[in-house]
Amino acid sequence: MANNILTKTAIANSMKKLLETKSINKISVSDICRDCSINRKTFYYHFGDKYELLIWIFKEEVVDITYEKFGSIHTYDGALFFLTRIFNNQNFYKKAFQEMGPHSLRDYFGKVISPIVEELFVSDEYEGELEIVADSFSDFLVSSILRWLTNYPVISPEEYLEQLICVGSVLSIKLSELFFDALAKDKE
Repeated sequence: MANNILTKTAIANSMKKLLETKSINKISVSDICRDCSINRKTFYYHFGDKYELLIWIFKEEVVDITYEKFGSIHTYDGALFFLTRIFNNQNFYKKAFQEMGPHSLRDYFGKVISPIVEELFVSDEYEGELEIVADSFSDFLVSSILRWLTNYPVISPEEYLEQLICVGSVLSIKLSELFFDALAKDKE
């Protein structure tokens, strides 16, 4: 078991090293294997492809640690810790989140965030729209995190989380006003 983790970590470190100079679509499994001195069979024993490797890195370095420490990411401290872990490896996550597709880190992130959003909004009132709300919120978060990491200078996780809370409040108020006004006009 310990040997498995050591091998996976070595493979992950090679991916992170290669991402410093290349985009994900320019990195091949052969590049990763060459960099960490393993054969392709060893790589495929541990990971199905490079995207599965990216997801494993994210789970190990961000998601699992956040859950171990806080039990959730939907508390202020949990969210701040989650964002700080991303911030501490911002060059890696900036490139990793840009990749799109069915097996991408963005897709996995949505799968992590959606149940949390569903848990927050669970009620009979939202039952039919829960999946749409969860998917929309996770898309918003990924785009927002990517924008945060690509802006210069990158602000601290604390500042970003405060901005995110502010944006959420403003959006909630403005969307409510917009739709309330529209409903009122429909009734006239």
